[in-house]
Amino acid sequence: MRPSLFIAVLFAAPGAFASDLVGAVSCRTCHAEAYRIWAQSPHARAAESLSADQRKQALCLQCHSRDEARQGQADVRGVSCETCHGGGRFYQPAVVMRDKELAHLFGLSDPTPASCKVCHGGAQPSVAPFDVKQAMQRIDHWTADRAARKASGLKPQASGSRLATWLRERK
Repeated sequence: MRPSLFIAVLFAAPGAFASDLVGAVSCRTCHAEAYRIWAQSPHARAAESLSADQRKQALCLQCHSRDEARQGQADVRGVSCETCHGGGRFYQPAVVMRDKELAHLFGLSDPTPASCKVCHGGAQPSVAPFDVKQAMQRIDHWTADRAARKASGLKPQASGSRLATWLRERK
């Protein structure tokens, strides 16, 4: 490859590749109850709480609409599923999501208290101190969803699936 062509491809690459964000509506297909709970939450409306001037400030957007500022991404406003769980482009397909370990290999993240404290930590303005345990209970969008899946007999594949094992061996 000629050096000038390589340099052109290198600089064009970020815009040339598709977004890793798919948007919360894509999650709704399989996670209807989780989506419903999220859609009614302050996270879904976090960007709407900003004034017009604040919507232009990266400092405000980094918590209220973290994914919105990413160029070439899906239309994402507020704190979406992917803000906490990572861009879903690769783990979103049902065949991947059925295997928890495989989904994690493809980019699914499980939020931790540290993830929450990126925006709800001590340096950010807040009316009340942030209590992770209380906050997780307020945004619990997985307990009812998992109970419904269990009741319907839908079970994820064991984490030792052949595909996940094969992928792990190739790392």
